[in-house]
Amino acid sequence: MIFTSMPHFLTNLLCSFVWNKRERNRVRAVLNSPMAREIRFIRRDLGTKIFKIKTFVGYQGRSLLIAVNDQWIYKFPLYRSNFRKLAENEKRIVDALQPISPIHIPSVELLYMGRDKIPVRKYEFVHGCGVRQLNPNMVLKHKTKLARQLANFLYQVSISDPAEIRDLKPIPDDTPRYMYGWSQGDLCDNFFADPKTMQVIAIIDWEDARFGDLSPQMGYNKNSPQRELMDAVRHEYDALYKSGCKHAKKR
Repeated sequence: MIFTSMPHFLTNLLCSFVWNKRERNRVRAVLNSPMAREIRFIRRDLGTKIFKIKTFVGYQGRSLLIAVNDQWIYKFPLYRSNFRKLAENEKRIVDALQPISPIHIPSVELLYMGRDKIPVRKYEFVHGCGVRQLNPNMVLKHKTKLARQLANFLYQVSISDPAEIRDLKPIPDDTPRYMYGWSQGDLCDNFFADPKTMQVIAIIDWEDARFGDLSPQMGYNKNSPQRELMDAVRHEYDALYKSGCKHAKKR
């Protein structure tokens, strides 16, 4: 028991010196993860030399992401019990929504590691910046441009109803309507943009995509660039939805 708990004790001790919560979670995930095995797995899959590695921790520390050579990202499950279903559902949703989305959704390739066939997700690396990496003043300056792109994406995806993933809806016969349909789940924190042009490049991380109410992803703290941006997205979405309804009536 002493020897079993010692690695966890050392991990917690080292993490106690890391004050930033996000960085602390990353360090903990890396230390608790069999990195050597995962790197060997990546090397076998790529069949090429690995010259650059960067690690990230997924939401709530439930996965470890390893970016390799600025080309690929591998997602290894950590603590979540339903990781198999999450991986399979994400691939199905991405495959179904890619042809519909006006913004690029990176493909998901499912690989399987070890005797237990642990699903590892492989994504193409996306160059650009997330909203938290962008200069807040630039986000506000180009708020309308960003909002129009994101609102069009939200609208086009939410009104879709691909037959291939209807069984993943809470109620398979449920239909899209105002502020209700398929969504990525956390749009503001999962888009990448070119910091020079403010063109949205991709929408990432579809693990928690769902069919349902869109409004929860609109809520951010007041006085933040994210809140102002999502308020603008809501405004643009409303205009698109009203316009779509008018065209539907004319037909």
